[in-house]
Order: sequence, then structure tokens, then C-alpha cells
Amino acid sequence: MSNVVRICQNKNCKKEFTARSADVKRGWAKYCSKSCKAIVQERRTGQNAAYLQRVNHAQENPTFQNAHQFDNTEL
Repeated sequence: MSNVVRICQNKNCKKEFTARSADVKRGWAKYCSKSCKAIVQERRTGQNAAYLQRVNHAQENPTFQNAHQFDNTEL
């Protein structure tokens, strides 16, 4: 197997790295690391920001998931 020199497609990185030619043929090997890929993916989709917003909203406004278990009647 041969290796190919590639340049990271993250706009802020542009670092050179080596990738397997088989990965390049598959359309992989676009980023130098998983963290660079995650940065670009977050910019594109915004999934993590949406998740954090949901979590923060749930913490600020808690609700009982099992509210049917609680009642005010005495036994």
C-alpha cells in the first residue's frame, strides 16, 4: 500500500499529512485528525450546539418524567 501526502481541508488548519491511497480513493482522508473533522462537521450541522441548548434548557426547567408516581393522597 502506498501513502499520499494530503492537505487538511479545515480552513484553520491546512496541515500536511500522509494518508493511505485506498482511503483517498474511498473519498476519505480529507482531514489530518478527528478533531479537525469534528470542527468542520459542527460548523456544517450545528448538532453539538443544538444538543447543548437542549441540555441547558432541561436543566433550567426540570420536569418529572414519572409524575404519575407522585400523588397527594394519604394511604
